[in-house]
Amino acid sequence: MYLVRTILLTACSLFASSLLHAEEPTGKVDARFKQAKDRTFRAFDAEKEQTWQQPFFFMQLADTQYGMFTGNKGLEKEKELCQQAIAHINRLKPRFVIVCGDLTNATPEQARYQAQVAQYHQDFSKVDPEIPLVCVCGNHDIGNRPTAKSIAQYDANFGDDYFSFWVGGVFNVVLNSSVLRDPSGAPEVLQSQQDWLEKQLQNPQTEKAKHVFVFQHHPMFLETDDEPDQYFNIPLERRTPLLAQLKAANVRAVFAGHYHRNAYGRSGAMEMITTGPVGRPLGKDPSGFRIVKVQEDGIEHQYYGLDDVPESIE
Repeated sequence: MYLVRTILLTACSLFASSLLHAEEPTGKVDARFKQAKDRTFRAFDAEKEQTWQQPFFFMQLADTQYGMFTGNKGLEKEKELCQQAIAHINRLKPRFVIVCGDLTNATPEQARYQAQVAQYHQDFSKVDPEIPLVCVCGNHDIGNRPTAKSIAQYDANFGDDYFSFWVGGVFNVVLNSSVLRDPSGAPEVLQSQQDWLEKQLQNPQTEKAKHVFVFQHHPMFLETDDEPDQYFNIPLERRTPLLAQLKAANVRAVFAGHYHRNAYGRSGAMEMITTGPVGRPLGKDPSGFRIVKVQEDGIEHQYYGLDDVPESIE
């Protein structure tokens, strides 16, 4: 009896230990997740990439949201879906891949947050190192009412919350849309981002870009630029002047997630492209991602479910 009890206790101890180590972050963040720094993305040579070279494509993901399927009790389904997406990324070899927010389901003040961050890092570190991986903050990453503290926690794990970068003659702007949605916890962050954005869009070099893209988590709007305020869009109070500013700078398209479904609209010539989730869907669109082909004079884009991705991209 004593022997059986000892074996059972040892087995339980080992099992608990394995769970603990699986959930614990290492405390060390892979350098590839810290390339958004000093308001730029260091994987790209800013001077070299300002020149148009040739057509290319990139992949836009959104809402990996580790923990959503189980209410933060497990990560298995998200791991499976993200690993499937990563296999597609490594096979297709896009110019870059960008994940538009809600990397985790838990927010920084919740106990499961670091375990979910650790799983995201573990899985996405498998992306081919030759493919730049750009991360965008969402409301789950910094909270529905972000604060300087929650943004600092995100920055420690994923780099800057807003920044810009050039790729092949295209100028790309990443915004923290959570402070656009609710700036009450960090009004100084919203003001700093706005001052920075104005300088970015007024830079004479930006005017020479073949295209200007904006990436963020929340859609500006789902279908029409004057639609009423709701959970899934930016309030009109801040949406209307920002749209005018982006259109004045000839922004070609805004890419977002958050909706866990696909949506599409236009504001003048500017496209508002909302992409479904890699993680848990909330509508008819399956888990998947968007492939965006960039030509010198325009773009084409299509959403693919994870089971319907082509073998190659022309």
